[in-house]
Amino acid sequence: MSAQNTNSNHNDIPSRSRAFRRIGSILLVLTLSVTMGQSGTCGINNGGDNNGGNNGGGGNGGGSNTITILADDHVMGSPNAPVTVVEYSDFQCPFCGKFSRQEFPILKANYIDTGKARFVFRHLPIRQSHDRAENCARASECASDQGDFFEYHDKIFNTPDIGFDDTIPTDAQLRQYAADMGMNLTTFDACYPPGDGKASRVQRDVNSATALQVSGTPTFFVNGRRHTTGNTAAKLGEAIDRAINGG
Repeated sequence: MSAQNTNSNHNDIPSRSRAFRRIGSILLVLTLSVTMGQSGTCGINNGGDNNGGNNGGGGNGGGSNTITILADDHVMGSPNAPVTVVEYSDFQCPFCGKFSRQEFPILKANYIDTGKARFVFRHLPIRQSHDRAENCARASECASDQGDFFEYHDKIFNTPDIGFDDTIPTDAQLRQYAADMGMNLTTFDACYPPGDGKASRVQRDVNSATALQVSGTPTFFVNGRRHTTGNTAAKLGEAIDRAINGG
């Protein structure tokens, strides 16, 4: 065997390893989607993905928590809506991605656009296992500075293979999304190098999740009450309806 072929085979090892991890992640998500519907979560403590147990990132659906919505939280919907839904999410969590792509549009049409609920997105990057989640969160904060948080949020979650390939989206992809959206790239570049000043903003959300004993993503709170009955638009809708009716 020639030295050239040996080096070629050696260089193939990382790509093969990523391919195997991707296949394993796909099989996991498919299996959990069939057996548990949309109840899977990406766990923080064990760094892995699981069936969610209580279907809401741990904890229980007991008493209500006080969750203060801050001026720079990412909020969609009327400030006068009777119900507030808070999601803790990780951009590389496949279950968060599935919710964003498949369930959130239904929730938005039925409850947010109709004024029944407002939606708050908070970051909870699972740093133990999702190598790019932190950078995605920071880049999204830079997009927020230009008034484009939710559109940029959608760009990230629609990245091909996100949640299955731990190398994406790359910094180049994150910058390209800003360009595609017509953002001021000089401003974006000043905001987003690795280790930028948005780390403290992301950490604030992480700290609030810790205070609420959130142990996985996605986790939802409906008017401060942890949602534990399934992370689908239908189940969240039932929880919103109960909250509207005083339940």
